[in-house]
Amino acid sequence: MKHWNELDGSVFFGKVFSFPVAIGLVDLFALHVDNNRPSITVEFDIQEIPDTLPEKWRKAEFNTCRIGISCGNFRELEIKGIPTNEKLNVDIAMLAGEYRVRISNKDSLIFFSTRHVSLCGPSVYFNARVED
Repeated sequence: MKHWNELDGSVFFGKVFSFPVAIGLVDLFALHVDNNRPSITVEFDIQEIPDTLPEKWRKAEFNTCRIGISCGNFRELEIKGIPTNEKLNVDIAMLAGEYRVRISNKDSLIFFSTRHVSLCGPSVYFNARVED
């Protein structure tokens, strides 16, 4: 999978971005694991900024876009080196009828398999830490 726009749940995402947004580097915001359901949600900031703004966003000042992925019935969960302030690379691949999600850098890893990956968001906000 090469673009966020390809994931289920990306209808609104496709309305605020007029171009395909490559899956790539992210800043991790949150990782939620529910052992009872089981489900996993990973939230992060991407480097791209929406270019086709809804009316509500036009008056807001923002410089960061947050999205996430939500997955049910995951398995093979592996987490190392979290929390981290370093950028992570996201890779989502379909193998043998299921998605293999790998979010990693040289020191950190979030890995799991799932049959369904759904996009959450986007939302935008002003991040004072963003470097131009």
